[in-house]
Amino acid sequence: MVDYLETFKVALKRLGESASSCALIMTKGDVTGLSLSHWGVALQTGLIATLATLAVLIYGKKEWVNNKYAMAGIIGFFTAVADMFVHPSGFGGASTEAIVTGIGAGLLCLIMTKVYK
Repeated sequence: MVDYLETFKVALKRLGESASSCALIMTKGDVTGLSLSHWGVALQTGLIATLATLAVLIYGKKEWVNNKYAMAGIIGFFTAVADMFVHPSGFGGASTEAIVTGIGAGLLCLIMTKVYK
């Protein structure tokens, strides 16, 4: 049986990590340049990545929820894929920004595991 409260908590965490990474990378680290438009794109990316991550967690291995490295890899991968589809790359090649955003989301996930506990 699915624990809906725990699933909701995981979803909020992953959404925050994915959207924050996307917003930061999209503005190339210049947080003063963040606009509502940037946050809108970042939230789209985060929502897609979060829904994909939840699908894997609900239908995949349940133990991945408690493995910080598995969670970082999953949210990083889905953030990169979502970022590639939501908006064009702002620097480098066609997928450079998406890959950097995915790495950022994975690292945020690892860092935030210390804060969440």
